[in-house]
Amino acid sequence: TRYFSRGADEDGNVSNFAETEQIVELESAPLKGGVLSHVQIRGSVPIDWYQNINLKYIPTLLINIEQSTDRFFRHFDRVIKDYRNVYAVNLVNKAKYEKPIGDQFTRLSREYANSQRGDEKGAESGRLYYTHFDFHKECSKMRWHRISLLIDEISGKLEEFGYYYQDPKGDVIHHQTGVIRTNCMDCLDRTNVVQSVVARFILTAQFRELEVLSSNETFDMFPQLEGMMRNIWADNADAVSCAYSGTGALKTDFTRTGKRTKIGAIQDGRNSIERYIRGNFLDGVRQDAMDLFLGKAQVVYGSDPFKRQLSLQCKMLLACLVVSLLMVVIGVIYAPFGYFTLKSTAFVVSWEGVTYLVAREVMKSHAAEVLNWPSLVPYPYRPQAVHVGEGLKVPIIGHYLENGLGAASTAADSTLTSQSSKPKRA
Repeated sequence: TRYFSRGADEDGNVSNFAETEQIVELESAPLKGGVLSHVQIRGSVPIDWYQNINLKYIPTLLINIEQSTDRFFRHFDRVIKDYRNVYAVNLVNKAKYEKPIGDQFTRLSREYANSQRGDEKGAESGRLYYTHFDFHKECSKMRWHRISLLIDEISGKLEEFGYYYQDPKGDVIHHQTGVIRTNCMDCLDRTNVVQSVVARFILTAQFRELEVLSSNETFDMFPQLEGMMRNIWADNADAVSCAYSGTGALKTDFTRTGKRTKIGAIQDGRNSIERYIRGNFLDGVRQDAMDLFLGKAQVVYGSDPFKRQLSLQCKMLLACLVVSLLMVVIGVIYAPFGYFTLKSTAFVVSWEGVTYLVAREVMKSHAAEVLNWPSLVPYPYRPQAVHVGEGLKVPIIGHYLENGLGAASTAADSTLTSQSSKPKRA
């Protein structure tokens, strides 16, 4: 899942690696029976990096530079072996939080390209090309048309790599000789947008070569074809995003309509909130399910591995948080001192202040206890909680606090122990 599977493992396998093939079957004479195809790939930045959840909207970023070089080289050795030429398009920000990730990708891409120059055999089997396009900076303030700057930069290699074409007789006319490998931090939203634009560029070239479109015609002139193309790629974006993050993709309003909309921005906000909740409180159990399904954990009868033990201080703070939230709701809905009165306003604001202070203390001192971490396979950077007074009970709501935090877990009387100490889930 999203925050528990990042980067590359020791074998060079990366998280959220997905190959997408756009296939067109021609049904009208004289091209009936012909097949067009174009392949793109996506995958996490192929270095050793993690994002530690911490109850904040933005997790802590951790990068292991020493182990990254070998993983990076193993990854691209394999990708080039499979696809021959690879053009890596890095979409992460060039400043602030994402800058270290982008810098390491740039540095290692340069090292890998230099190693290829001295290897004539490697150069014949394929090459790595690289560009860093700061998507958020270039397309800020709804300037989505500026994606064309990226397409202009890579269009030469896109044309050189070509595409697959099998004519109506079954003869293969073209082979694709390279792929575009796109990534952002999640390899979801920004990646989806760029892949859809690349697919559009290629399909236009394919149709023009087959004279389905003339040299001056574009998809905009054919609304039915345009809508079909946009919806297919938006649906693909949602499918990949649901598997990795648990929600639909962001920015699909642009993919579906060709422009950013207010409704799309609101939907993105809703999905972002859901991703925050899932990433901090639900995805640990989902990761456990994947680890069990993939054979990384073994069932051994015993005690419940999902049982939560909270310190007394954490229990008391969570109880205070529940009470303060309840008081805010009472103040807003029932207005015990009358609606829009000074007393009611003071009542609500006071309890909001209490809620903020308690939430801040939980976030600061007890995040390791309340977050939903995977329980079956060791996670290398998981902070260890210090439990004091976990045997003591909080009256009335203590039972619900503990059971609520583990509600997503099953109450089965079994212990699942790790078969592998490998931290990566790429």
